[in-house]
Amino acid sequence: MSMPRKIRCVVESITDHGGRVYTVDLAPDGMVPSFHPGQFLHLTVDDYDPADFWPESRVFSIASSPRDRRRLRVCYSVKGRYTTKMELALKVGSEVWVKLPYGEFVIDNASDAVLIAGGTGISAFTAFIEALKPESPRKVWLAYGARKPQLLLYQESHLSQLGHVPGFSVMFFTETADAEFTSRLAALPKPAECFSGPINVAAVLARVPEPAGKVFYLSGPPVMLSALSADLKSQGLPADHVRTDAWE
Repeated sequence: MSMPRKIRCVVESITDHGGRVYTVDLAPDGMVPSFHPGQFLHLTVDDYDPADFWPESRVFSIASSPRDRRRLRVCYSVKGRYTTKMELALKVGSEVWVKLPYGEFVIDNASDAVLIAGGTGISAFTAFIEALKPESPRKVWLAYGARKPQLLLYQESHLSQLGHVPGFSVMFFTETADAEFTSRLAALPKPAECFSGPINVAAVLARVPEPAGKVFYLSGPPVMLSALSADLKSQGLPADHVRTDAWE
């Protein structure tokens, strides 16, 4: 894997998804080092002198494609002091610094995969899902939960891949029920399901044949990771088949 590098970036665009959830697109000042889907970067909104110490920063999964080395994308939800600071500081045209790549949360190409994401944790899987090809023999299931359908980030991309990649399946979980959204999913040529409430391990396992032979990847808030990984292991899944990305 590439050695981490520090890169200055300009904020190119900010998408406000509502609920204090944002997507930030960055234009790096130079070529981004090669990275793998699932890896992360450190981002700081503080002034940084390359001759000095790295300032306070926050870790984010890289949501953009490794193929596009002139652009970076991250997602964040305002939940604490530093993300509140980011919400105030980040404007289109402002400068930030990132250092990347880091992490070993990389999806194994040798086995079928079940991706379980909560909130902005979907950013760890976005590049991988976008790269899936129709001819791929592997099976991939996505179980993605958010407070409401509007906060299911990149859902249009996921549904597009659902229609183009035979081995890809999608199920959503939302804390707020939305009959219109559920009906829309059911009417797709290849339907997807939406469940009310938090991500439910029993519902996921019921839709994944022979789950003991699959590898489960979890990305999201620490409380979610702890609860779901414990639930999966209690179902008899091998410990090394349950992999988590602790991004907070």
